[in-house]
Amino acid sequence: MNPLYVVLLGIIMFWVALSEINKRYNLSKYGVDFQGIILLWRTKRFNDFIDSISEKGKKIWSVYSIVGIGAAVVGMITVFYFLFSNAIKVLLSPEPSPGVGFVIPGVTVPFWYSIIGLIVVLIVHEGSHGVIARANNIKLKSTGLALFVAIPGAFVEPDEEELKKTSRLTRMKVYAAGSMANFVTALIAFVLIVGLINPLLTPSGIQIVSIEDSSSAFGLLSQGDIITEINGIKIETLQNFYDIMQETKPGDQLNVVSDKGTFNITLGDHPREPGKGYIGIVTSQYYNSSINMKILTPINGVLFWVFLLNFNIGLINLFPLPFLFDGGKIFKEIVDTKFSEANSNTIQKVFAIIGIMLFAINILPSFL
Repeated sequence: MNPLYVVLLGIIMFWVALSEINKRYNLSKYGVDFQGIILLWRTKRFNDFIDSISEKGKKIWSVYSIVGIGAAVVGMITVFYFLFSNAIKVLLSPEPSPGVGFVIPGVTVPFWYSIIGLIVVLIVHEGSHGVIARANNIKLKSTGLALFVAIPGAFVEPDEEELKKTSRLTRMKVYAAGSMANFVTALIAFVLIVGLINPLLTPSGIQIVSIEDSSSAFGLLSQGDIITEINGIKIETLQNFYDIMQETKPGDQLNVVSDKGTFNITLGDHPREPGKGYIGIVTSQYYNSSINMKILTPINGVLFWVFLLNFNIGLINLFPLPFLFDGGKIFKEIVDTKFSEANSNTIQKVFAIIGIMLFAINILPSFL
């Protein structure tokens, strides 16, 4: 069974049970706001901390938020183009790949790495909204945690009346601040990986991630094996492996040396490239280091997922879907400057319909 169906069943059972708990114990007494498929926990405990940060370097926050608006506009165009072009591929391709995936720790992504990455995403994203709001003298009603269906989140709740009374530019600064923080965090993680971690790593072979049951390698090679040589040629990088496989054809025999022994494997026919040899394994780069890999590997893993989740979630958040993402709020402000209220509302509704369709098409391959 597709693990996503199991997850969906678990989500339904969770919300049914939560609804019953709310009826019996009235969760609002504990600061929990239960709204069907949305769960909110509000608090004012972090307001003073956000105030103290916003007071430091207001000129820096001003520049930061202006750059954030520019990054948001570029991000809106980029994510819309990506989802639109991938939706076309999904509709036309016989073997489509999803353009948007579910971040489910332990199911679709590594558990602890993604948990840490998501916590960082939420803290910097919502913290940035709060800091820019306070730097522009907008009060915060509360901060808190949220759960939308199965998507965990955090929020900073500015005073809506004060936000409405500010200038359009100020509102856009506040809306763009979250994704801007995600992009800055992703950049920091990327610099640390490239500048600090990568120089400590030496490519030392390729590691087998998985093996197709029907392939000729099945029963000889195993998941976790490290391949260091093929046909007398040293294999240090994935590119070394790709270069060798590019020159093979069905029926060729490979002499594969791994950390588990030496094996002779006859190649099959490539399912997508007729005439090419096919070994049927999925591989990843294997490294050695002067520093203990048991220390370096988790550090690298955390930084990688902090980078990946911050960049991708920050980008998706800029999709111009009016009722769900910050990009939709920014889009509304831009459209409102060019069109009458009636026309602006019509444009936003059209984009909402297009956006929902694009997301549905991009997610569809995950269930096939």
